[in-house]
Amino acid sequence: MKVLIAEDEILERKAMCKFIEDHFKDITIAGEAVNGRMAIELANETSPDIILMDIKMPGINGIEAIEKIKQQHPYIQFILVSAYDSFEYAKQAMKLGVKEYILKPGKKEETIEAIQRVRKEADHLQKEMDQLSHHSELAKQLLLSKVMNEEADDEVMRLKKELFPDMASAFFLVISHENHQAFTLKSEHVQQWTTDTVIGDHETGRQIILLCIGEKQQNLQEVRRLKKRIQRECGGRLVIGSGHPVQKIENLFKCYYEALMDKQSLKTKNRETDDKRLLEVITAAVLSGDEQDALSHMMLLLEQRNAKTQCEELYYVFKQTFHLNNVAMPVLQLNELQTDQDWYAFIRQAFLNARYHYQSLDKIERAKKYIDEHVNEAISLEEIAEYTDLSPAYFSNLFKETLGENFIDYVTKRRIEKATAMMKEQAYTLKEISFTVGYKDPNYFSRVFKKYYGLSPKQYQKQTLKK
Repeated sequence: MKVLIAEDEILERKAMCKFIEDHFKDITIAGEAVNGRMAIELANETSPDIILMDIKMPGINGIEAIEKIKQQHPYIQFILVSAYDSFEYAKQAMKLGVKEYILKPGKKEETIEAIQRVRKEADHLQKEMDQLSHHSELAKQLLLSKVMNEEADDEVMRLKKELFPDMASAFFLVISHENHQAFTLKSEHVQQWTTDTVIGDHETGRQIILLCIGEKQQNLQEVRRLKKRIQRECGGRLVIGSGHPVQKIENLFKCYYEALMDKQSLKTKNRETDDKRLLEVITAAVLSGDEQDALSHMMLLLEQRNAKTQCEELYYVFKQTFHLNNVAMPVLQLNELQTDQDWYAFIRQAFLNARYHYQSLDKIERAKKYIDEHVNEAISLEEIAEYTDLSPAYFSNLFKETLGENFIDYVTKRRIEKATAMMKEQAYTLKEISFTVGYKDPNYFSRVFKKYYGLSPKQYQKQTLKK
């Protein structure tokens, strides 16, 4: 792992270099920058994993340097270093994604912990990036994701300029099996049948989304030709929706929804859509994590003659269903949902809330497993919260809300349950059992046990032996 030091004071800079070399044998110093401009140049040249950035430097300051570096290297992690405890600096840094802030002169332990936390984050990001064969693939996926979520921001324009500077046209294909079965379609296979660059959202699933971007102007006839080729090569059992080719990246979101609508109209051709069924499908798709299916059915709902009435009913269906499933409702109120785009935003927010809720439940299951595996150790709420990547306060509330008991009570229950199981085996002393379930003081274990069962461990053991 490589670290870049950006500090204008030579003694501070050299001291930080030596500190890192002494305490982190697996970290190398990629370079030393004496000002913000030099930090930007060295970041481009060396691509460090972490940058320790001083705030006050001549010319371009640390905050400005971080902002410029992140434009080109979004995955570099930063530790802000300052002799000033300024909330304003910290606030600016947080907006740029900086999570660590060290005051000079820093305490040894605090500095080590800050570097370890950032290194852990950098390692995590590196592992994610290593799964992709090339950086450009990651950038393409990021571009696709942003376009699908209607994020026409500066980063989209930067990605377009970096990946497709000569883009002449682009269009979406949305593909599913006619029987709604899972299937596989690799983007490299489709790539053989077109001169465009093909980016795939998924390669296996019930719905596959392809974005085709080319340097040659495409028309609808060529898009239809590609659709027929895919049908022919894949056995003709696919339903393929397409959007009109566009010339500007900011218009791709419209093309994406055209493709979703086109696919859905092909599936529902010669078939009336039941309004009530449509509401159920949209709600179920959101809760099951199928955002595209929810959005495509939302389009159908918005095309109904009684769309306004149906949309209002949908809002209350969501409200009731989310309440029953303990999922937070989107912040958008019914009176704020006036346009089609408002409803699409509502569906996307509902999807994100549902996904976050169920991911959180998965984390509670992970926490329970961790507790069972470490029941003989001193387990703290903060430790488990960090393990599940949740804040201690949120983890504590979620844990109690999900399991109906607080963290301490649950850990105690699991320890006592394990202790009673060991007693029934009649192979251990009470002292051994006490240590095995995480109590180093047998007397304290006895008090906890008695409070839980109303009997001391010895009394419980005698009752067990009688049976």
